[in-house]
Amino acid sequence: MKKFLNAIFVIVLASCAGEANFDYTTKTDVQIYEEGLRQLKKENNISATEAFKQVEYNHPYSPFVAKSWIMAGYAYYKEKKYIDAIEQFERLLKFQPNHPQADYSMYMIAMSYYDQISPITRDQKMTEMSLLKMQELEKKYPDSKFTNDVKPKIIIARNNLAAKEMYIASTLIEKKNIIAALNRYQTVIKKYETTLFVPEAIFRTVEIYNIMGDKDEVKNMTRLLEVNYPKTKWYKMAKEIADAI
Repeated sequence: MKKFLNAIFVIVLASCAGEANFDYTTKTDVQIYEEGLRQLKKENNISATEAFKQVEYNHPYSPFVAKSWIMAGYAYYKEKKYIDAIEQFERLLKFQPNHPQADYSMYMIAMSYYDQISPITRDQKMTEMSLLKMQELEKKYPDSKFTNDVKPKIIIARNNLAAKEMYIASTLIEKKNIIAALNRYQTVIKKYETTLFVPEAIFRTVEIYNIMGDKDEVKNMTRLLEVNYPKTKWYKMAKEIADAI
């Protein structure tokens, strides 16, 4: 058994030594690129990124440079090193904006932000950035298969941002800051008008206008619910308030 383990140890050392001794300076662009693919296939993602970056270092005018940016970005993404991944994909968009895989690079930038979305109780900067990049992809490449993939994610991101506004508004209500809360609800109604939080946001404005004694706005917002969301509980509750004034 001891001899068997020693044999395995020798094989592992030989394998590691082989990878460590890969001399990029003596290899062609194809050989270096293929080394990156080999490391990626073995899920040695960081080693893969090093190989892909060496393509440009050693062969800056190689047609494999752009492919290496893409593959390095993908390897970083798999390691959840999103900042590094974004940097690689952005290089492609900056220096070769008409590359056949430009839509994929834009998609992966969006996904690098999307995968960092936080719960609504935390900062939503990553949600905002992912939405921005997904919308850019949708606008520039409307027929891309990657655009089809982000469509439901755009809905999720917008709902997340609307939910954040609702959460902030509710905390403002607890602090008796109804004007600031009203502004948040109006943001949901105007900026995130297609999200599922709009009916509740309208109802909350009815409540606030009722507290403020603004009967006209109570009726206006109730009418808005009646026209657009007549079968919701939010309309029924708003109507009770409107009918009582």
